[in-house]
Amino acid sequence: MITSKELKYVDNWASKIPMPGEEYSKAVLEEIKKCYELYKEKYLGKEYSMIFSNSQEIDFEIKAKNLCHMMGIDFNNIRGTYFDEYRKNVFNTETTDFSSFDLLEMILENADKVAIADNDINNKAKAINYYKSAVKCAIFNKLTNFEKFNFGVIDYIGDNDTIDYENQKIFFIPSNEALTPYFMMIIKRECDVDNKFVVSSLTAPENPVDYFKNQEVSIPTQILISDNDNLKKVVATPEEKIQLLTMYKSIIHQYNIPCRINIYGDYESVLNDLVNNKYVLTR
Repeated sequence: MITSKELKYVDNWASKIPMPGEEYSKAVLEEIKKCYELYKEKYLGKEYSMIFSNSQEIDFEIKAKNLCHMMGIDFNNIRGTYFDEYRKNVFNTETTDFSSFDLLEMILENADKVAIADNDINNKAKAINYYKSAVKCAIFNKLTNFEKFNFGVIDYIGDNDTIDYENQKIFFIPSNEALTPYFMMIIKRECDVDNKFVVSSLTAPENPVDYFKNQEVSIPTQILISDNDNLKKVVATPEEKIQLLTMYKSIIHQYNIPCRINIYGDYESVLNDLVNNKYVLTR
């Protein structure tokens, strides 16, 4: 479970917070490694074409260059001059000619040395905010199975005085966490292409109502998964669609916000009829 202490430090620089000790640090690095391996196994080189209940279609990809940031690691900071000695001592390199994905691999290859260096009180350079990375790993593990219809989508339709939604969408899913009831993946348009989206950030807000207010929600109805060798189509069943509608109903009642889900007016009743008649949509 995510703790209040982890959430307290999630937005801070590593050098500005108390280090959690080598044992906790190594455990988090192991979680990062599991996410890295999961990414390589399931998401590297794959593109998702998603169709939603508002008839909108987008292409979505988790790019290798975004994974380091998704794990809560600041690539540009560690590549800066302040970390010259750190990189030399921990990674055994003096070059900065590496990508963010390269950096993630260097961190994992030298995990024990990274944990020791970050927790050394005499070492001013701290590479990783382990509290932040722990939270990011939890979100990644929960909200990256895009072959399941268990997530909704927040679409930008109007002003929000808390969140800047411009050119962004948000995938959300129940977290089963007490402090942060929903995990969210913020995706953004890539290079001003209308329907092409990539990951911007992962967040576990304690105030999810700020993300839902004044915005429209839709649900995925079909996902096409493609890579260089295979093409797979997954279609939501009526049962899965109703589960998503029920999830959004609970959000409406819990946070006392207007219902702004974009589906056809009789969509839910039709789906209920299909389920009651034991109709199953062939995947």
